[in-house]
Amino acid sequence: MPFCKTIVHIVQPGDSFYRLAQRYQTTIPEIILRNPGVDPYNLQVGTRLSICSGQDQNTAQRDEVEVNNDMRKAWQQHVYWTRMLMTSLLNDLKDQEATEKRLMRTPAGIADVFDRFYDKAIVAQLRQLLEEHTRIGGEIIRATKEGGVQAADELERQWYQNADQIAKLLSSINTDYSYDELHRALTQHLEMLKQQLTASINQEYDEAVGIFDEGEKQILELADYLTEGLLKQFYRS
Repeated sequence: MPFCKTIVHIVQPGDSFYRLAQRYQTTIPEIILRNPGVDPYNLQVGTRLSICSGQDQNTAQRDEVEVNNDMRKAWQQHVYWTRMLMTSLLNDLKDQEATEKRLMRTPAGIADVFDRFYDKAIVAQLRQLLEEHTRIGGEIIRATKEGGVQAADELERQWYQNADQIAKLLSSINTDYSYDELHRALTQHLEMLKQQLTASINQEYDEAVGIFDEGEKQILELADYLTEGLLKQFYRS
């Protein structure tokens, strides 16, 4: 029996069974057979279609590896540039504006991985939440450096609320994502960033670097968890 990689495709504007058959290297009758009750002449945006892709197993495996690599790279870029902004702000370096601009591109990098699987509205919501997460992080660094305890505390409250919103969104679009697991991972990410900041301000540089190393491992575990959920939902259903 030939290998069949089952794809869950969410109908987008302009989709047709003909175009989908070409894209996934299958046939229109095969798509109709797997989606009883769906009118091929009146596809509704947002409809979930089960499609047996004609790609061979090696191609499917390459796709999975690519998703994992892209997810890991996107999250790594986020923690790297967060660390660089922290260093720049705490040391009053002249690259603060350029570094922060680069950091603010990392939410789009993460959202782009999800853009391959979910509709534009969901991806836009995720990107907005990640941008908020990133922006608040920078403001916390500034407030803590300047000794604004009350301001930093309020920003932290917003930060944790944002993490909760991200966990709720992701767990609502994928049954393979656990809200509790995502909330735990995102909260741990925030805690480790706070620990880095405290160690850096106290000039405990070895400690700060060690925390960064642990934070990188932690964020890669989150990236792998997110990848596995996508693969289960869209590649192995």
